[in-house]
Amino acid sequence: MSSSKATHYNDTPIEKWNAAHFQAYLQDQHVERYGIQYASAGSVVAERNLIAKYIGTVRRPGMYSKETLKAFIDACFTQYSPTQQYPGINFWFMTTYMLRLLQQAELASKRAEAEREATDNIEEVAEWL
Repeated sequence: MSSSKATHYNDTPIEKWNAAHFQAYLQDQHVERYGIQYASAGSVVAERNLIAKYIGTVRRPGMYSKETLKAFIDACFTQYSPTQQYPGINFWFMTTYMLRLLQQAELASKRAEAEREATDNIEEVAEWL
């Protein structure tokens, strides 16, 4: 799953994460939260392509920031209640049935960015005065 250059996601700033980092994060969080191994829906490659659609690749921009996607994944893990029939979740399930959480994460990210920009503008004006 990882090349010799790849590092563990804990050792990599989130802005430098790639699809493989997100997959490792999904796997680790699943075991930590539910006590069972993570199972992707379909192939690992298909899941990696789906993640890449959201965060982009070196050649193609993504739809969301990596911070937003991680916030979405964390929200899904937090809100999901395992059942006997469905003891765990995967990224496909998240993007199919819990997409509202991605919209909420995106909105929170945009609000935080707007607040940062406003604070920066206030500081610039204060320095100018």
